[in-house]
Parts: sequence; C-alpha cells; structure tokens
Amino acid sequence: MIKITRTKIPFFNFIKYIFILGCLFVLNAEFYAQDYPFNLPNTITASFNIETTNKEVFNNKLLGYNIEGFNTNLEKSFIKLVDPVTIRFPHGVWANFYEWETDGYQQDSYDNGSHQNTLDIYDDRIKGHIAGIAALNTDKKNSNGGKGYDMMWTYSINFDDGPSSVARAKKDIALGLEVKAIELGNEHFWKNQRSNRTSTEAKYLAEASAVSAALKSEFPDIQLSIPLGWRRTQANYNNSIIGDGTYFDAVTVHKYLGADPDIPGESNNAYSSLLTAKLELAEDVNWVRNNYAPGKPIWLTEWGVSAGSDVHGGACLGMADAYLYMSENQQIFHRANWFSFNRILNAMVVVGANRQPVYPLKKRGYLSTYNIIKDVLKDAEMLKGTVTASSQLTTEKGSVNVVNARATSKNGETSVVAINLSDKPVEFELKFNNIAYTGTFKHEALVFDNVGVVAAIDFYQDPLTLIKEGSGTITLPPLSISKITNIVLNSSIKVIAGSIEAEDYREGGEGVGYSDTTVDNTLSAGNDTDGVDVATDNNITYVGDTQQGEWLKYDVNVLKNGIYDFEFIYAAATSGSLISVALDDVLLFNNKLLPKTANATDFKTSVQESIPLTQGLHELKINVLSGGFNLDKINILLIAPPEAPTFAVFKDGDVLEPGSDLEVEALTTLEPSKINNISLYLDNVLVRSISTAPFRWGFNEQTDTLLENMVKGTYVLKLVLTDNRNQTSETSITLDIRDFVLQPYNGFAHKVPGVIQMEDYDIGGEGFAFHDSTIGNTGGAYRTEIGEDVDISAAGSGFVLGSLSGDEFTRYTIDVAEAGSYQMLINYKTFSSSSKPFSAKILTQDLSTSKEIFSLPAGSTTSGIVKIGTGVFGDYTSPKFDLQAGKQVLELYIPSGGAGPSYDFVTLEKVGTLSTTDVNILEEKLKVFPVPSNDGKFNLNKSHQWKIYSILGTLIIEGNGKQVDISSFSKGMYLLKIETGENKRLIYR
Repeated sequence: MIKITRTKIPFFNFIKYIFILGCLFVLNAEFYAQDYPFNLPNTITASFNIETTNKEVFNNKLLGYNIEGFNTNLEKSFIKLVDPVTIRFPHGVWANFYEWETDGYQQDSYDNGSHQNTLDIYDDRIKGHIAGIAALNTDKKNSNGGKGYDMMWTYSINFDDGPSSVARAKKDIALGLEVKAIELGNEHFWKNQRSNRTSTEAKYLAEASAVSAALKSEFPDIQLSIPLGWRRTQANYNNSIIGDGTYFDAVTVHKYLGADPDIPGESNNAYSSLLTAKLELAEDVNWVRNNYAPGKPIWLTEWGVSAGSDVHGGACLGMADAYLYMSENQQIFHRANWFSFNRILNAMVVVGANRQPVYPLKKRGYLSTYNIIKDVLKDAEMLKGTVTASSQLTTEKGSVNVVNARATSKNGETSVVAINLSDKPVEFELKFNNIAYTGTFKHEALVFDNVGVVAAIDFYQDPLTLIKEGSGTITLPPLSISKITNIVLNSSIKVIAGSIEAEDYREGGEGVGYSDTTVDNTLSAGNDTDGVDVATDNNITYVGDTQQGEWLKYDVNVLKNGIYDFEFIYAAATSGSLISVALDDVLLFNNKLLPKTANATDFKTSVQESIPLTQGLHELKINVLSGGFNLDKINILLIAPPEAPTFAVFKDGDVLEPGSDLEVEALTTLEPSKINNISLYLDNVLVRSISTAPFRWGFNEQTDTLLENMVKGTYVLKLVLTDNRNQTSETSITLDIRDFVLQPYNGFAHKVPGVIQMEDYDIGGEGFAFHDSTIGNTGGAYRTEIGEDVDISAAGSGFVLGSLSGDEFTRYTIDVAEAGSYQMLINYKTFSSSSKPFSAKILTQDLSTSKEIFSLPAGSTTSGIVKIGTGVFGDYTSPKFDLQAGKQVLELYIPSGGAGPSYDFVTLEKVGTLSTTDVNILEEKLKVFPVPSNDGKFNLNKSHQWKIYSILGTLIIEGNGKQVDISSFSKGMYLLKIETGENKRLIYR
C-alpha cells in the first residue's frame, strides 16, 4: 500500500510524483492484464465418462475458415499446403458487390459510407480470381478421389436478380465447382453494405425471395441462408426480412467473441470473457435462432475469439472450447468458418504488411489450437461423453466446467481432446462405460504459460509437448489443450510398437489362439485348461517344449505404418530352432533362426530387422518350424525413418527470376554411416543421387542441366534421403520462377550506392508497388495512366511526391553493389516546424519478408523531416543501417501523422566513401545547370578545373572549362568537384 501524507511539495517534484504514480499504474495494468481472472481451489479434479456405443459422425464443415489468395502460383501453393475444409467465396463486405460476369466488382449511386473509398478501389481494379479457385478444385479432385472443395457461396442480392443468380450458379457448376450452399448476401443489416436495389429491408426481402424462388426452381436441393443480426438492436431488422420464413433454409450469423485486455473498460473482464467465450456464443446464437428461425440450422460463416491484434492464450483456450461446444450441438451448427486464415483479422499464420503470408511461414496460436482440434475431430465418429468437474468458471452469463473434453473413434483408434481452462493442474479420470480406464495412453498437450500473448512458431513445428506415455494417472497441465491417444479399450489387444509376452496368446483354445501337440501343459504338474506349455523360471514366464507345427496367435493394434524390428527374447539348449511370423496369414518372414544359447534358461535376444507393418488391427501368428526353444517375449520396435533433409538456402515459396540457375544444397542430421544416398528431384524427375557429403547440385563444374536457365513456371524441388535400412524421408518445396510482382520503372534496378528519384517507384500497382489512399494522380504529372494513384507534381529536380497521408508507401527494386553500412539522404521540402515521421524498410523481391532499417519520429523541432527554409528543398541524413549485397526492395513509408512534406529523391551512400553529404545544396558560389540533364551535358556559371566521381567515389573523368560532358557514361548520379573543393550533385536521366 502507498501511503501519502500531506506536505508541501515543490511543483517540479509534484510532477515527478505524478509521473511515478502513473508509471506504477501502467506497469500494474500491464502486469495484471495477464493475471488469471478466476479464484480457484488449489486442488481440482475432473472425470470424463465415455459411452462407446453412443456415436455421432462429426460434421467436418464446422472446421471451415475464410481464406483468400487464389491467383499467383505462390498463393495456390499456399492453399494446397493448408488444404482448407471449405472455401467461402466471395466473403465479407465485398461479396455484396461482386460481379460474377467479369470476376470484378461493381457499385451504383448508393452511398456506402465508410466503405466507399475502398469500394472505389475494388470497383476500379480488384478481381476475385474465380478461375484460380476452379484450378485448385480440379487439382483437389485429382488427388482426392474426385472430391473437390466444399464451397460456401455468398451471392450478391445488391445486383443480381433470380435469372442472374441461376446463370451464376450454372457458370460455377460448369467450372467444376460444387454449388450446394449459398448465402443470400452479406450483413445487409449494415446500411453501408447495401445498394439502391436493397436500400430498405422491404426491398431486400423482395429481392432475396425472388432469388430464392429462382434458385430453388432450378436446383431443388440447394440450401439458402439469410444473414441476421445477433445484436438486440437489430431485432426490428430481423423481423422485417424473414418474411414467412419459407424462402431460406438456414440463418447466417457472424459472431466475434472475447474482449481486448488493452482497451480501457474491457480489461477488467477480458480474460474471463475469452475463457468462457462459448457462453456468449450460445446466448446470441440461441437468441437469433429461437426468435427468428426456430428449428433452422446456423451457418456461423464468420467467427473468432479475439483479444486484439495479438494472439492470447486465453483466446486459444476459448476457441478450443467453442469448437467442442459446436460439436456437441451439431443439430444447431451446420457450418462454421473462422475469420480468417490469412488476411489479417484473427489470422492463423503470420501475415506481412502486404496482407500476404510471411515466408518462412509461421503459425500463430490460433493455428496450433485449430490443428489439435482438427486432428481429433475431422473424419471421426464422436463418442458421447460427460465431464464432471469439481470447479467451474462463473460469469454473469453463466458457468462452464474448468475442464471440457470430447472423445472420438477414427480408423480403429480412440482419442480424447481435453481442455483445462483453469490455472491449476487437474487430475483427470478417464472412464469408458462407467469403468475407470487403467490401460496405456500417450498424453501430449499445448500448454500456455499464461492467458496473455502467445508467440508465433515455425509453421512446421509441433506445438505439442509430451506429458506422459504409459499408464497411470492423467494430469492436465494448467491452461492447456491435451491430446490423449494410443488408448486401448481391449486389454487383450497388444499395442504395436510394444512388447508381447509369449504366454499372452489369444483366448479361445486349441485351433483359435494356439495349436499345440499336447493336450496338457507339459511344463506344469497340475491339470491345465490349455495345452500351451508355459513355465516360470527366475521370475521369467515363458512358452516352452516347442514342437514343429505348433503356433501361437496374438491380436495386435499397430499404431503407425512403418518399419519395425522384431526382438525375440528366447533360450535354446539345442541348435536349429526355426520360426516364421505372419500377419493376417501373410508371411512377414520365414526360417528365422534362434541360435543355441548356453542352456534352456539362458535367455538371449535375436533380432529380425526392417519388417514393414501397416496401421490397424491385425492377427499376428508365430509358427514353430523347428522346436526346442523357450520363448519369453517379443519386442516389436518402431524404427523411425530418418529425419527429413533440409534445403540449405531455398525455402518454400521462394520466387526467382527467369534465367536463374539453381544451386541446391541438402543438409542432414543423420550420421554418415547410416546414409545410403540423398536424391534431388525436380518435378519428380531425378536430377542426381549423391551418396556422400557434400550433397550439392547445380554448383560449378556440376552438369545438372535440369537446374540451368530456369524458365517461367512453378517447380517442386524434392530431397529424398534413403538410409541404410532403405527407409526414406523427404522434404519438398515449391519455387516460383516468374517476373517479380514488382518491376523497376525504367527496366533496371536502382543501383546502390546511388540516387533514387521518388517518382520512379516500381511497376506493380496498388498494394504492391505503392499504396495511396486516393484514386488517381492528383498532381497530374509524370505518371498519369489509370491505376497510377501516387500524387506527383512538377517541382524540385524535376518531379516530387506530394499530397501524402499516413500509411502510404512507394517501393523500389534496388541492387546493392556491396554489403555494408549505409545511410540515406532524404531530399524533401516541408513547411512544418515540427518534424514529420518517415521510415524505410527492406523487403525481399517476392515481398514475403520485410525489415525496418530506420524510422524517424515526429515532433522534433531540431531534427528529422522538419522545415529548412521557406519553400526550400534540403537533405536529411538518416541513421546508419546495414544492407546486404544483391537485389531487394526498398520501401519508403509515411507513418500516421506524416502528411505534409514533398519528397524529391533519396540518395543511398555507403558509409566511409566519398559522401554526398559533402555537397552543399544551398551553396551559390558554384552553379550547375540543367540538373537533371537529359543529354548528359552540364553548364557551369564560370570556368573551373573539375573532376567527376561516381557515387562510389571513383574518379571517371576530369577537365577544364564551363561545360561538363558525361553523355558517354551510364545514366545516374555523379559528383562534380572543382579546384576549390566545392561539390555539386549531377543527375543524368
């Protein structure tokens, strides 16, 4: 507790006290923002009773998400990689304005308010890329037994009537796409998403009803949904558009759950809202359904659990619990599409400023959570289960168990997903049909350190931690999503990989579980029900007195396809013992010799290596070909395939220019003695196999012609490692050989060191080469074609960029001659006496990754982009930064608050060379004109001895007089130096 006594405090000290208290408040707010929001007892228990005969098939459509990007080869490769359950097209606001005849967008005179500026851009240049979806769908069919993507369509009621909608459906079907589910528009309860045809509720009802009638007439089995609002203020709207309820089959609800701990007013209950998100989902969905569409299913085509722009552990746990809730209520929820996978809001992968996935790919906590849920539920039968927990999480909306779980059966395996919403470990009892499970299991979990921010991880990294493998008590870690597998419900079935005691043969007697030449157990003095000869010596129980023709059978469950070693623990007092082993009456190996040991109880190990087994339930049979041995047990060990090799340089999705030669190197962690070879394939065509390191292809003096002079196209590079057991592992990446999205304006990358005129940004269009918040070039100079929206005026050294506003940028392909430390001179003019923010980034040529190289803050009166003189252009020298050699993309970015200045050009110079900072722009003693020069000839105001240097500081020409002629040299920037030491910048364009 802070005690404050009344005393006289000097004003300055008073301000300091206020500042310190404010900092304490902020720090405490930051600390408590990640505090667990519920007070729970230290000991919590939960049990999960599963009814194995009460089953329900899981609806895979609940695992949908909204995903975009169907045009470029890289985008298509990404879609194939993540393999969405459902593709919703189009989605969001712009679905209402999609023009299916042109694959573009449209609008009318209706005022769309806050969406209008973006709608103008969509109308002007954006495409939906339906052809890309069709191509992906064809590939999906070819690899999936003729089954393509589940398609969730949103049709435009704003612009399409009944006949037009029917024509659209026929076109989509002709493209090979499934048309079975259509939303009749998107969120028409918001007036800024309407058009003149749907400007009122009555108009929407009339138009949507007509579209429904036309579609149902042509496609009687088609399912149609209308969007209704869950907000209680939208009750009148809902009532106005449902009509008599017969023209739609389902109701679309868009619901985003949770709260942001960083927003005042929400922070107090943010994490409690996240952890109990399903309560809000249930409340609002039931309100819509019960009041406006009783008995009709819900299509939750946009949903998410969010805590702001960052992913929080609390949101991931709430997300997982909501999935389980929907799986338990499939009579209500027929579809669910997380919003979204890759276009910013609640994205499951890390996305860059260009709204494209960043490579190398990284998955956020949402995707780690989603994958666990999908692994257990997709294509599975759910087993009815009941969770009983000793504690609940209680809010004003109700209570939820601290633990929730779901069990499934798939491919003969039983799995459980269990969510611990508490901040305490929970002892978790697993029951089947009211009987406690005491068998073996594998327990893995995604564990969150707290309910706060979760860092992204590598896309291919497994987020699960092994908690326990074996039998005994199951303990759910605090704040975790557990996946419990390898559950064996029949104890007589032996789990492979594992050990089989020889005496644990199948029940059923002679001819069923075994065949023995004697009726009685010859190794036992008593009367025995079975004829198998079983004895015990020195605490080892074994099957003995083996005779030719005898056999033993075992029921086994092979958990994984793979290569296995069979270890026979046996003793043989005589030579010549032979066995064979069969699986489902198919011989695995024959005439396996069990060599003689010291005596009949001298147990040794004999191994049969590299036996392939397939996943599933099987019958394993041991045949005695020649007896005389005692068999203790058989250890069947999974021999894991070698770790996949990796590419030393290339990564998935890399973009290279046409004409490139590929130099490929493979890396492996496998010890050399176990490597048979590593093979490189290009589009499944063998390039070459290499048996010893270094594993390289396409390097100097290697004649790998398949890797030379690559032409445009998409290529799959595959590395296949084969070990000394002939097991393989492989890694594949996709390379895209194409012209980059950005192309230099004049056909050549800007040389660095050198000058870049701001108006010479790359060719590539809005969102790629530049971002501008207005349509058209309002300056009216230089680049005025349709689609050129950067505002360029005639001024400065020729042309300048002006009318800039926050979040705008221009990009330039540069070619850096030498790696090292650089600085940038920014030539600008501003009338602001308080500095304006400005920053620069370096991006890869495919725009997949970016790095800020410097950022100039706002608000300074002495430095930065601040007024130099009235109407005067001048240079600001940036902080130093490092550049790598080679081609890359420079982005010049105007942060929020950066409007006002005009920018002429920037100069990038290597620190330590002849510096353009030596050039005094305002010096009037030496005058040079014209600058820039179009013909390479410059005039001086008086005669001088002069020298011309390249931007690298190399002397290229010298002379006397009033004219300088560099027309025989390449266009670019040069430095003029006269005998007095004065310098001038020459620009030859």
